[in-house]
Amino acid sequence: MTGKSHGFLIVQLALRDAMLFVISFVVAYHLRFGESDLITEYAPSVGVGAVATSAIAYILGLYSLNSRLHSRPIEHVILVLMALLSGLLAATLIGYVNFSSRIGRGFMAYGVLVSLPVLLGHHLWIFNRHRFRRQRLLVVLGNPRERELVEHFLAMKPRGIEVAEILELCAGDAPRVGTVIEATRRCRADRVVFTEAAAQMVNCIQDFRQLRYSGVAVEPLIQLCEEVLQYVPLQLLSPDWFLRADARSRLIYFSKLKRTFDVVTAAILMILLGPVLLLAALMVLTISGEGPIFFRQRRVGRFGRVFEIWKLRTMRLDAERDGPQWSSGERDPRLLRGAAFLRRYRIDEIPQLLNVLRGEMSFVGPRPEQPAIVGELAQALPFYEERHMVHPGLTGWAQVRYPYGASIDDARCKLEYDLYYLKHASVLFDALILLDTVAVVLRGGLDLKRAQPRFGFPTATAASEEQRAPVGP
Repeated sequence: MTGKSHGFLIVQLALRDAMLFVISFVVAYHLRFGESDLITEYAPSVGVGAVATSAIAYILGLYSLNSRLHSRPIEHVILVLMALLSGLLAATLIGYVNFSSRIGRGFMAYGVLVSLPVLLGHHLWIFNRHRFRRQRLLVVLGNPRERELVEHFLAMKPRGIEVAEILELCAGDAPRVGTVIEATRRCRADRVVFTEAAAQMVNCIQDFRQLRYSGVAVEPLIQLCEEVLQYVPLQLLSPDWFLRADARSRLIYFSKLKRTFDVVTAAILMILLGPVLLLAALMVLTISGEGPIFFRQRRVGRFGRVFEIWKLRTMRLDAERDGPQWSSGERDPRLLRGAAFLRRYRIDEIPQLLNVLRGEMSFVGPRPEQPAIVGELAQALPFYEERHMVHPGLTGWAQVRYPYGASIDDARCKLEYDLYYLKHASVLFDALILLDTVAVVLRGGLDLKRAQPRFGFPTATAASEEQRAPVGP
């Protein structure tokens, strides 16, 4: 299947893990007791264990393409063991809350013996499935200049994909009807990918339609990049992309459900993180010696409206004496002593929950920037203003996929992730981003080596060789 969003793919993998966990314990119960009549008594413990296993597997990156790209099989096995151990611990704790569903030692031992090899087998299959069945692509170019775009994509070595043939068509000499169909049959392609110029050829469009109705997946190159890279390469973007992106399923979410999600989540976190915020405020008061604990700064919100964002102060009072500027990271001389810790673990951003409750920000969305920075980036990057179509977020897809940035090139990379989020936003996607945020905070930031390769660049830009903090005190 093609065109699957990040959320849909993650849910597939997580549901399989949860089902395998439950099935393993059903089998274990039968092996332990020789019957299955009373298995429903253990449903709460087994169910919570299954959900916990899948959630921890996601946080540990077991469903992540980047994790499979950069980890060795033994590392993957260790992470599976950690996820399973977390699920077993959750199941045990539920047994102490609801004693009738408590899993005994014998039952638990059988459950481990059955579930461990099953889950390991599932994840070894996920880790290596691209080697068993590669999708064969026919790439249709409208002119020779577009070959460079395809070469950029292939240079990133997408897993599970093999280019069977590249069909170059001359824009000045319209191809005859059936040319693309013949090439598809000749190279036995599973998918047909076309470039912008090829989509303008009438005869090609007729072939694409016939192939699609024949069951062959036909899609533009930018859609394939979205699926594989989970961001939208600006080199492939055109104004038509925004109009073709189906937004009907997200209208209700952006207008109603997202606000409910934001208020509930922000209120819960305000209560849970209150003690952390209090300790952090005392820390700022101690290390600063003078000046306010909190600071407010103008940022650009939805539809370009300017609002004031709240943060814990982590820089000197004269940090922006010469106007807004990019931060040079945790080594920035303007940082207060010890404030790098607050930034690394995002503690300085807890006060922004107030902005969420006031409706100025969302919990998940593109990060807001200062008006001066927005003006600079809007001039340098095409479609930058599109990210202001939704509320800015406390966290976002760009924040959990790309390190802090301090250059226009970094802003370009983050914009590509923001545009992907705009197209695929949903309750599920927001929930996954929150889990990703937990993982990023626990690790103390993102590892650039595990970031997705950039379209058109062999690695991420040199400007992001180290993590950088956001602009502002």
